Amino acid sequence: MSSRIWDLLNTADTGVRFDIDGTLTSYTYGEYHAHHELDPSPEFKAINIYADCRRLKPIYDYILRHGTDRIFCISREPHGHEAWKSEMVNRLYGIPENHCYYTLYSEEKPSIAKKIIDEHFPGFSPAKVVCVDDNDVTLGIYMKETDFCTAHPMIFMEHL
Repeated sequence: MSSRIWDLLNTADTGVRFDIDGTLTSYTYGEYHAHHELDPSPEFKAINIYADCRRLKPIYDYILRHGTDRIFCISREPHGHEAWKSEMVNRLYGIPENHCYYTLYSEEKPSIAKKIIDEHFPGFSPAKVVCVDDNDVTLGIYMKETDFCTAHPMIFMEHL
């Protein structure tokens, strides 16, 4: 079935909503352990963990082919790292910083995705939107609350 998702991702007028942490970037910011986006330590707030991120080549290659006009990011951000994340997404993938949206709660991602469509693409069919997220719970929320297609970022590895 993933080929249907892949086909939709590779249709020129498809809109894509990428998660950032764990999807466009790796969680391996620590010296010996992967950091988690909800790391409660106070020093984590002051560290720009996005400064040294590297692009994930399969996703980068996809974005180069697809273009960024219909690509947006929706990310959880409890630490105030919005500016750092937006800068990184622009630097590594060319996604405009104003295409990045942030929330404290995964449950809000579907309504943010709908808002993006309403504001930027009125009348756009939900069947032409793919939400890419590494979190199964978040993918389930999209499935329950929207008619959007959902995809795990591993789809980009499957189609190298």
